[in-house]
Amino acid sequence: MIPYSQAVEQLEEEKPKIYTLNSIRVATFIFGPLAAGYLVSQNYKAFNEKDKSTTTWIIAVVALIAIIGLAVITSNTERFPRFIFPLAYAWGTFLLVQKFQGEQMKEHFATGGEIFTIWRALLAGLICLIVTLAAIFLILLMIPGALEE
Repeated sequence: MIPYSQAVEQLEEEKPKIYTLNSIRVATFIFGPLAAGYLVSQNYKAFNEKDKSTTTWIIAVVALIAIIGLAVITSNTERFPRFIFPLAYAWGTFLLVQKFQGEQMKEHFATGGEIFTIWRALLAGLICLIVTLAAIFLILLMIPGALEE
């Protein structure tokens, strides 16, 4: 039988880290919906809800496609403020995460759960942005005349 103190240490070691609401919001605002998808899905994995992690990725990809479509539609509008899209999806993500993961986050923090630093969230967001830009570039390469002026 394991002594109590050793069992407590093992439980503390096994407790996964999560991303905070603020880290998710900031990374989403700067780097886009794929960053949100990654960070939120990592939290779901930490909460042992892997099925919701997959759903989160699907929602993030659909959101990215929708945002790119809206950006293309509004690109010829001179008076449309460009900061609206990042602001909208960052706050939307914040509200959804608060609704669907808020209680689990509170419980995680109350039991001494650890968090990832915002720097890790920003690095993950940067990687997601690079993937997004590479995907857009590859799609443009496949469209005849898309890169010609």
